[in-house]
Amino acid sequence: MDTSLEPMRGIRPGMSGRRILPELLSLVVREGVMERARALSVFGVDELCEALHRELGYDFSRGNRRRMIRLLVDLLVECGWLEVARSGDRWSCRRDVTPLPGKPPADTGEGDGQVDFLRRCLRIVPGYLRGEESPIAFDAENLRVWEEFLGCEEFQACRSVLLDRMASNSDASASLLDLCHGPGWGIERAMERWPEARITAIDFTDAFTEIAEGRAKRAGSRNASRGLPSPPVEWFGPSDWKGFGHPLPFPKDSFGAILFSCGDPYIRPGVREAVYADLRRVLAPGGMLGILTRGYPDPQRLHVAMYWLRVSALIHDFTESVCAGWHGFPDVGESQEMFTRLGFRGAWNPGGTMSVMGSAVWILKKG
Repeated sequence: MDTSLEPMRGIRPGMSGRRILPELLSLVVREGVMERARALSVFGVDELCEALHRELGYDFSRGNRRRMIRLLVDLLVECGWLEVARSGDRWSCRRDVTPLPGKPPADTGEGDGQVDFLRRCLRIVPGYLRGEESPIAFDAENLRVWEEFLGCEEFQACRSVLLDRMASNSDASASLLDLCHGPGWGIERAMERWPEARITAIDFTDAFTEIAEGRAKRAGSRNASRGLPSPPVEWFGPSDWKGFGHPLPFPKDSFGAILFSCGDPYIRPGVREAVYADLRRVLAPGGMLGILTRGYPDPQRLHVAMYWLRVSALIHDFTESVCAGWHGFPDVGESQEMFTRLGFRGAWNPGGTMSVMGSAVWILKKG
């Protein structure tokens, strides 16, 4: 049995989608989106957006709001509320709405950082679609919001898998870069799972530095109490790096491993390949790149097959679209092609073929 996957046991795939879907569908009905779709009979995204702008006041003149409507269409197709008409870019409403596959679990009221975050975003959606600015940015005002979301059980389990697998295939004294360290959840996990690693942490904002430093300090104290090493973390901030699209302030071959958790959807599509090329530059030969993200559900269901994983990815993409800087989950197949072009290969599969666990966890090696 692969013990490195042990942290994933007990995580129900798509749980966030199971809990949020009824609320999102209720919003779609209350907002009148389905009513406008039915009135159009057969429609494309442009026609639906025009009707929503004219009759509901949605503002598609800027930002990612038009993409949100395409996300919503794909989600309603998954749920059986819409069906493809004639070609893949036109749809119609089903006369008899298909019941949801399986009964969504009753909401017990128990807190979950991911579900709470998506609910918060969902409440913002109506105003955001009508042109309001997003109140959720990577700043001190939203520190607790991001801390609870990025520290949710599912993300923590995925980080553990990433770090376990990277550590098992790297030198004990490897250096690790935590890219976009945020509140420090990845640093804390790395110090627990890989105490020998020399960690460098970088982010394009200093809003999270204090809380991340505190988390690293506590992890170091726990290691010391167990007689484990705890090299000091080296910190880099916005004075060193301005964010995606700017080169990282490190020489070639600087790190044995890179942890990149939950940041990929905030990379502008036009610079995405350049960002990963720069990550490859700072990785040492044979170095490991661990990425935590989601994949956009592909129509053929080759990469994202499970119903609730597909629904959860679409809900997550749609709701987090209200956050400043969000560009969305990429297509898994396109990502595979890009990583291959850049000289990455799968770290464990025969021949180095790409491996993606649950369309969310990538573990790649610099070939």
